[in-house]
Amino acid sequence: MIRKAWFKLLIYFWITLVVIIAILSPNTIGMLDETTKNMYFHVPMAITATVAFFSALWHSLQYLRSKTIEYDLKALSSAELGFVFNILAMLTGAFWAKFMWGEYWHWDPRETTIFLLFLIYSAYFALRSAIESPEKRGNLSAVYNIFAFPSVIFLYFILPRLIPGLHPGSPEKDTTDVNPSVSSSTDPEIRIILYLSMIGFIALFFWLKNLTYRIHLLDEQTEHYL
Repeated sequence: MIRKAWFKLLIYFWITLVVIIAILSPNTIGMLDETTKNMYFHVPMAITATVAFFSALWHSLQYLRSKTIEYDLKALSSAELGFVFNILAMLTGAFWAKFMWGEYWHWDPRETTIFLLFLIYSAYFALRSAIESPEKRGNLSAVYNIFAFPSVIFLYFILPRLIPGLHPGSPEKDTTDVNPSVSSSTDPEIRIILYLSMIGFIALFFWLKNLTYRIHLLDEQTEHYL
């Protein structure tokens, strides 16, 4: 319990420190100007969502191998949090688009692909809610996760780099605009803050996953005894 308490405190202070540094940092990227600060939250949300969806895939594979309900609940917890972080990435991206391009939504390739992921995992939750048998629900949900995760990689990291768009990193007719979050030409301090933010939010995900899993497990045990 003491170790868990220290872990939670570490996450709290880590993220708090990153937020303070991100807000106070005077460093900006030319094309982004003051909206550079949003990158410290938008990009980590998307990366954390990817980690969460991969966690759902991993636990789904474990469930199919062992048929242990705990793995199904862990996969569900991971998918739920991935869904939340995907929404947060979508919202922070929309606010960014408002300042950069004048409107919250343009159906830019990255905006479209992140919305498609929202629909894909909405269908996952709809599938689970439509099946009463725990074993059948676990099997179908696990298979769905296995086929859904490749779409995360394709829609997050591949397709937006193949189709011209407004987002930095999208290919253009005459030149390729390097994504400032991964460009070696970006100020090292900016990249350090960004990576620290990623680590903090990923750690937050793992703590929340454990908490969410325990809630689902308690619900499952309560239903079993009723």
